[in-house]
Amino acid sequence: MKYRTNTKELKRMIEEATVDCYDEEEEFMGILYALADNLSFPFKAKALGETVEVIGIDDTNSSLGRGVIAKVRKRGKEYTIGLAELEPIDDENAIWFEMYHYWLGE
Repeated sequence: MKYRTNTKELKRMIEEATVDCYDEEEEFMGILYALADNLSFPFKAKALGETVEVIGIDDTNSSLGRGVIAKVRKRGKEYTIGLAELEPIDDENAIWFEMYHYWLGE
């Protein structure tokens, strides 16, 4: 993945989100809450080539093994999907997606 944001900024964002974390699970939770706090919900994104409305983070189903799970709405129905599977349409949220992909090592 080619990042538009420089890696120094992405590392700074990750450090800020994980400053008091002692293990991978705590680090994941720091990333999850940084995303939940900073993404501007609702917003449009692409999922499997179709536009969906991202309405929030599903922190109940998100985990270190599964990754961050997003709640999306399409044609009046709600679904869940891995945040890494979404592509934001707006630039406002793109930096947070880049930070998450960088943290994932993608």
